[in-house]
Amino acid sequence: MFLQSRWIRDKEMPPAPNLIPAPVAARMAGEDRRMQILRVAVSLFSRQGFRGTTTKEIARGAGISEAMVFRHFENKEELYSAILDYKACSNDDAEPCELVADAVEHKDDRAVFERLALEILEHHEDDPEFYRLLLHAALEKHRLAEMFWERNVRPTYEFLGAYIRRRQREGAMIKIDPAVVVRSFLGMVIHHSLNNNLWDPKRTLLNISNEKAARHFANILMQGVLKPVPTNGSAKNGHATNGNSRKKSKQ
Repeated sequence: MFLQSRWIRDKEMPPAPNLIPAPVAARMAGEDRRMQILRVAVSLFSRQGFRGTTTKEIARGAGISEAMVFRHFENKEELYSAILDYKACSNDDAEPCELVADAVEHKDDRAVFERLALEILEHHEDDPEFYRLLLHAALEKHRLAEMFWERNVRPTYEFLGAYIRRRQREGAMIKIDPAVVVRSFLGMVIHHSLNNNLWDPKRTLLNISNEKAARHFANILMQGVLKPVPTNGSAKNGHATNGNSRKKSKQ
């Protein structure tokens, strides 16, 4: 449900096939063949876009006939949906809501956003190919972009928005549209990721680890949305957690 759900890592799959015209592939089990087609499709779409890629090219890259592609995927819509599934949750990985469950329970606002920021940055760095594919989808107004928005982006806004509204009711955060807070948070993280993966891969403008970036972005966000801790040291409505977090961040 998260912007960057726990995607299946490339290391868990066989090496990407050669995308030049390939010889007729050896017989594969159905699921292996399906995975091979998906890997080829993702690689081609990420480099050439959706309009610039044909099913013939996908078939050639996989060393199979075009008919074989449609044997595994009835139509392109099914192929696009399968790409999201392929890049979606691995059974061995926790969902982001589970990842921050402890921080949510303890009302550790800083930890909620820092952990999610790090999760996004790590996934973008691990899978830049899918990142490029999503950009192609958005620029071409492709159906995949809409599907990704509904499956991943919208639930992220809902999850974080609900948490922010709860903390506002408890008096820990200032009253501001939760969607604005989420947009500000994601804006910092996504822009940083775009710089690192597309515009400035050598990191000439800013060269810091993902851990440091996540921590700094969370600190900046908290400075803007948390209510000041009472000067008399009293802790109400979860302020004790926020105050402790601030002290730690200065160390």
